[in-house]
Amino acid sequence: MDKKEIKRQLVEMLEAGRSRTETFKALSGGKVKDRVLAAWIAGRPDPVLIERHSLKIKILVGLMCVQAALTALAALTLGYSFSIGVVLSIMLIAGGIPLLFAWGFYKNSAAAYTAYVLLTLSQMSRLFKGYAEDPVSTAIAVGITLALVFYVAWLKTKLFPDLGFIGAKKIKGQFVFSN
Repeated sequence: MDKKEIKRQLVEMLEAGRSRTETFKALSGGKVKDRVLAAWIAGRPDPVLIERHSLKIKILVGLMCVQAALTALAALTLGYSFSIGVVLSIMLIAGGIPLLFAWGFYKNSAAAYTAYVLLTLSQMSRLFKGYAEDPVSTAIAVGITLALVFYVAWLKTKLFPDLGFIGAKKIKGQFVFSN
């Protein structure tokens, strides 16, 4: 079987009600490495968990939309000295990135949660750039950013309990799934 066939079978087995552990055992040892197969299984959204945490997801999507609007507005105010084409391009890029994350969160993509946390944490040092000029505003911005990152990471653990920071969880060398 090729990768597409294995992924199709994985979806069918999980939707038919088979446990994640049974599905992993049935499909492991094939063309797909076990760690990749485990990540596919762990990154698959569980409808029960999605329903249980739907309000939290809606809040997160709303926060991302607000962040997109504020970022686009900031790009507009900062780019007033440039031509209208440059300002619109900056606004679309700066406002579009949070909207892409909002779409990923809305679609319950585990990769969107991981990418948001990784990208935001990798940019943390840039937030301290203006600390000497305005420490209060910088501290507030860092606090809000960290709160949002921790909220996203916390929600990821609630929606995808079988995922670690990156990839599926392993305990004593074995992939472990909650059923």
